[in-house]
Amino acid sequence: MIVLGLLFFHFLDHGSTKPEHFNDMTKELGLDFRHVSGFSDQRHFVETIGSGGALFDFDNDGDLDLYLVQGNYITQLDQSLTNKLYRNDGDQLINVTEKSGLGDSHYGLGVIAGDYDGDGFRDLYLTNFGPNILYRNNGNGTFSDVTQQAGAICSDFSTSAAWTDIDSDGDLDLYICNYVSYEIENEKRCFFKNIPIYCGPVEYSGVSDRLFQNNGDGTFSDITISAGIYEPDSRGLGVVCSDLNNDNWIDIYVANDMNKNNIYINQKDGTFVEEGVLRGVAYDGEGLINASMGVDARDYDNDGDVDLWVTNFSLEANCLLVNDGTGYFEDLSFDLGLAKPSFHLLGFGTLFMDYDHNGWPDLVVGNGHIWDNVHLIDTTMTYAQPLQMFDNKSGKFEERKFSTSLLPANYVVRGLIRGDLDNDGDLDLIVCQSNRPTVILRNDLGNLKSWIMFRLIGKSKNTDAIGARIRINTNGLTQTSEVISGSSYLVSNDIRLHFGLGNVDVVEEVNIRWPDGSEQILNNIPARQILTLEQPENLE
Repeated sequence: MIVLGLLFFHFLDHGSTKPEHFNDMTKELGLDFRHVSGFSDQRHFVETIGSGGALFDFDNDGDLDLYLVQGNYITQLDQSLTNKLYRNDGDQLINVTEKSGLGDSHYGLGVIAGDYDGDGFRDLYLTNFGPNILYRNNGNGTFSDVTQQAGAICSDFSTSAAWTDIDSDGDLDLYICNYVSYEIENEKRCFFKNIPIYCGPVEYSGVSDRLFQNNGDGTFSDITISAGIYEPDSRGLGVVCSDLNNDNWIDIYVANDMNKNNIYINQKDGTFVEEGVLRGVAYDGEGLINASMGVDARDYDNDGDVDLWVTNFSLEANCLLVNDGTGYFEDLSFDLGLAKPSFHLLGFGTLFMDYDHNGWPDLVVGNGHIWDNVHLIDTTMTYAQPLQMFDNKSGKFEERKFSTSLLPANYVVRGLIRGDLDNDGDLDLIVCQSNRPTVILRNDLGNLKSWIMFRLIGKSKNTDAIGARIRINTNGLTQTSEVISGSSYLVSNDIRLHFGLGNVDVVEEVNIRWPDGSEQILNNIPARQILTLEQPENLE
């Protein structure tokens, strides 16, 4: 069955703003969220990790709602500081936290949205400094904590997470990044000369990530060891799950902080083999270990395979890892114009997105240092840093310099979320800051050109069709994108697949590879629409 859905609506009159830029719409949309890190003179390590959130349609009304994760005061939790759920009513973001049951007051870090039980409503997995929480969406605007009965129990220092179908059985499994072995009682104090600073990760031993297999009955089993994921020295911060070697099985790429990065290649039998060194992703192009944070995966060069992007610490270049088509990668950041502009900044959340609709995925990087007093250590650096946008010029990148009047200059970014919040066809940004307000930046540039967006609905319990891949052909240009749950840092993005089309009015061919490997082809699809497609039965 194919459902063609055409959706257009706007929060506010875009004609009242100047085109060609991103517009801060935070106050106009009624968003009043301010993250609290618990910032203190003691400089507790966890205070640097930051904030995340999720753009997801929790009530299935066709627009994206917003869930934001709150921190707290680490030595004594303030029960009034909670995560918040905002319902998108088309004009405003309405705080519905109290009714929803999502107002957790633990020290929260990240969140990932996905329909783990296959009932058509997206659930949430929340990572905390402390026990994580699995919230089941009840389908009536409320959520229930089902962590214990579902067996998705993890009390490690968790950061990013991802829903994905690792065994191709039609339901969603759960990957959780874990960071370090850290307790307030055993906290270390660090100094640069005589200046107090937040300690780095090397002061603490790593903790293995966790992989939970969905049993298909609403419960999970921890298969970390048996699946070959157990890495006790890793310090996981970012994860993205994608078919990296084009064999129709999901692989896993993990960004680690001051450990080699990992790539787990799916062996198609419920196990993985870690091949980071072999496949060229463990280190940067100079052979060095980096302090890696945010990740994303996309076919940036339109050659049909998935490439990887990872952000790193200041005085380390971010890395674009280019896929050779078989799942082996080369760091070409210097060659493509991405290394030098990132060297003095500290990148966290990051995204591929074609924000100007020219048919080539651009890059957005959210920056912000972890040392609030970094200017005392290096006068060339600041705590708040600019949001960077890199235009993709047919496979090479050029930093786009927005004036401060068009794009606010400096943030302390941790999570960075992309999604079409107003369903006008271009991708907007949610900037999750550390110990500062969350900011909404509406894209007033993209929809000046043509576009198309796809919402895929799988026929199995994987109703979000995570792992599905779409390839479109327009005027000799082929673009490829995959439904991914996870990526960036601590966040959950809009899972609809978005393509910029330039001046094209019709997409000549749409090739959909569904998660089970079956393929569907559509021809001559009109542009400028959000197309909802249900997976047909009996495809080959």
